[in-house]
Amino acid sequence: MVPCFAPALFAGRRVSTVVRNPYCPIEPRMANSPTIDALYRIKRGLAGYVSYLAACEMNESFSEYVLYEPALRILTARGFTVKCEVPCPGYVKVGRGDFKKIDYVAELRRDAFAVEMKWAQKARIDVAADVEKLTRFIASGVRQRGFLCVFGRRNHIEGLVMQPVPGPEQGKGIYADFGVTRYGCRVFEVRRNARRIGSRRQSSNSGSR
Repeated sequence: MVPCFAPALFAGRRVSTVVRNPYCPIEPRMANSPTIDALYRIKRGLAGYVSYLAACEMNESFSEYVLYEPALRILTARGFTVKCEVPCPGYVKVGRGDFKKIDYVAELRRDAFAVEMKWAQKARIDVAADVEKLTRFIASGVRQRGFLCVFGRRNHIEGLVMQPVPGPEQGKGIYADFGVTRYGCRVFEVRRNARRIGSRRQSSNSGSR
C-alpha cells in the first residue's frame, strides 16, 4: 500500500489540491453506503489520533488544522477522490480577500459530499459560517450532501449546543476516553433548509424573552 500525503497540510497551511489513492480496492461492503462508512472512520480516527498527539505533549498546537490531514488520509484510503480548499459555490467575491472555501469535497462513484471541520473549544459554538457554506454546496447539485464534523473534549462534545442547528446527527458520537485525555467527535448532516430553520428558531427564542 502506498501512503497518501497531503501537500502543505503539515505546516498548518492548506492548498487547493486533488488527492486520490489508486491503490485502494473498493470493498463489497462499502457499496451500500461508502459515505457513511467513511464518516464513521473519520470520527473513530480523529478521536484516537488526537489522543495520541496529547500523549506526545502536543496540546499547545491543537487547532482545526490538526484534524485535516488524518481526515484526508481516511477518505483517500477508502477510495474517495478528494479536493481540498474548494471555492464555495454561490458566493460573489466583493473587494479584496480570498473566496470562501470548503474544507473537503469527496467523490466516489455516485457519492459526492462536502465536509467542514470544527474544533469545539466550548460546548456552545457558532456554526453559522460552516452551515452557510455547506448549504450553498448542497444547493449547487442534485445528489450532493454536506456534513459538519465537530471535534473537541468529551465534556464539550457530549453537551454540544450549536447555533444555528445544522441538521440531524449522522450516527453516534465516538469518544476516546483514556482517563487523562478524553476526546470525542460527532458528525451532523446539513440540510438544504438548515439556514432557514436556524433563523426561525433564533427569532422564536428572541420573541419569547
